[in-house]
Amino acid sequence: MGQATSQIEAHIEDTRADLGANLQELEQKVKNATDWRQQFRNNPLTMVGVAFGGGVMLAAMLGGSKHRRGRHNAIAATGADANRTSYASHKAIETFDTMKDALIGVAATKVKNFVGDIVPGFHDEMKRCEEKAKTAFS
Repeated sequence: MGQATSQIEAHIEDTRADLGANLQELEQKVKNATDWRQQFRNNPLTMVGVAFGGGVMLAAMLGGSKHRRGRHNAIAATGADANRTSYASHKAIETFDTMKDALIGVAATKVKNFVGDIVPGFHDEMKRCEEKAKTAFS
């Protein structure tokens, strides 16, 4: 009985040591993942893209549409030449909006993958939430 108890205690101590090492490794991963300087060194183009996408999103949230509406109304009021200009302006705005949406989508995917690499079980929970959202809107 004494030998079995000592084996159990040794196993518990080994498990405790392994858990401690895993926790330290996880802490280091989180520190590295949240260090924006390290992320910039490892992925400079991605970080520039995220910064650009964030700027576009911020500009859109701070009232870019009001400015566009005012400009569009002013162009529409100037006559026949305004129709051509208005169409070109509309196409430019439409292209910009498409690029903005694509950048937001890429940034969201990068963030989702980034968090999924750090947080265990994140991808599974994300899939469950996406499925729940699909069924709610169907």
